Amino acid sequence: MKDYHFEKDEHEFDETIRLEEINKEMKKLEADQPQDDLGDKDAFLDAFESERFEETPGESNGPSPKLSGEPPRGNEGLMNKKTAAIVALVAVLVAFGSFALVRGLFFSGKHEPVPAEQSPVLIQGALAGGELIAYDIKENVNKSIAVTEETVITDERGQITPEVQLKMGDLILVALDQDGKSALSIDLGGEIKTAQETGLKADTASSQLLGEGKTFLYGTQAMFLYNAEEINPKDLEACDVLLLKSYDDIVWSVEVEEYHGYISIENKENITNGMFQLDDEEPVLLAEVARIPVKEGTHTITVSGDNIEKRADSIFVETGDVYLYDLSKAQEKVGVLIINANVTDYKLYVNGTLVDSTVPSVLPLGEYDVVILKNGYAEWSQHIVLDQDTLSVEAKLQKDVQFGTVGISVDVDGAQLYLDGKDMGSAPMELNLPYGTYRLEVEKSGYLPFSTTIFVDSSTTYINVELEKE
Repeated sequence: MKDYHFEKDEHEFDETIRLEEINKEMKKLEADQPQDDLGDKDAFLDAFESERFEETPGESNGPSPKLSGEPPRGNEGLMNKKTAAIVALVAVLVAFGSFALVRGLFFSGKHEPVPAEQSPVLIQGALAGGELIAYDIKENVNKSIAVTEETVITDERGQITPEVQLKMGDLILVALDQDGKSALSIDLGGEIKTAQETGLKADTASSQLLGEGKTFLYGTQAMFLYNAEEINPKDLEACDVLLLKSYDDIVWSVEVEEYHGYISIENKENITNGMFQLDDEEPVLLAEVARIPVKEGTHTITVSGDNIEKRADSIFVETGDVYLYDLSKAQEKVGVLIINANVTDYKLYVNGTLVDSTVPSVLPLGEYDVVILKNGYAEWSQHIVLDQDTLSVEAKLQKDVQFGTVGISVDVDGAQLYLDGKDMGSAPMELNLPYGTYRLEVEKSGYLPFSTTIFVDSSTTYINVELEKE
């Protein structure tokens, strides 16, 4: 027999009632009905049939003639009873079906609520007791929303989840009750888009996150968070790893998953033509490096220069900290300075510092002033540039020339003076002569010639000559 289905709870078809069951229910209903004054319906039909087909008054009691086309009386009574029974059965079925439908609609304990419209909401704070402080993006207002045990929560995969820890910075879709105070449903997915990005910096003037070939517009009420604390979007660096949550192509929540620290370079000014390289990046001029943002972790720093040995150091930078990289102890490139002098036992000064003159000088590459001093010799000095492994310098020292004043007088006037055979003029006179030995001759007509050796070894020497007559 065919099955008949009746709605029990609006859209739920959870019972199947067969026709036999309907008949049983009908009999129960008939048994429960009180007997009315009309008596049994079959007795009424029998009486009705008897009256309709009895002889008319005044006619004989004999059999009445049949009308043309009439069915036999016995069959006619049987058909009317069946028709009446069918009509009654149909009426009862309709009544029972209507009763079941009305009961399902108005008296069922289960009713699925009409889905409410969901709005995008940014959670700004979560209070005890399930209360959320949130910003309604569409309405552009702040509001308080209660999350109850009746709230249906759906995760990012569209699965209903019994428990979710909502926190500051979450972007959700919320359907509120008629009072607009309690959440009927919360959806963490749907039109909420989540993406992980890096290489972005914030342009606060245009409210954009900018990267190489990437641009994201963020809302005026957008939240920037690191470790559940708000940060200034200006503090973002391109090395940071960000989790962006957006609705309708506008970012409302930026969570920093990997934050940065800094490397600061110190004492770089003494390095000539220095170059700086971080990890596998392209080298840059050391002079242009100030403070470098980097991810937390181990990094390799490589520094080179004309006057230092190339060096590579492994360092660890912690989030939020500044690592000071000091180049004051960088190993400098060195060269060997060799002095080839024409004297020995001299004093050697390099940039004013006395150094051992008996061995070559090992010096960092650079520029130097070299001075050699020796008694009896003039000071020797030279500015040199040590820019190679070995530099040899020739030092030719000149003897130190000192002068003394020699005063010569003769006891007769007009005597002629000769010094080392050279006519010096007539006496008396003073001569400024270098230290040394000289031959002095004096001549005067009528006097014997005079000659002597003089030694100039002091600042002043006086000689008095007396001539003898011939």
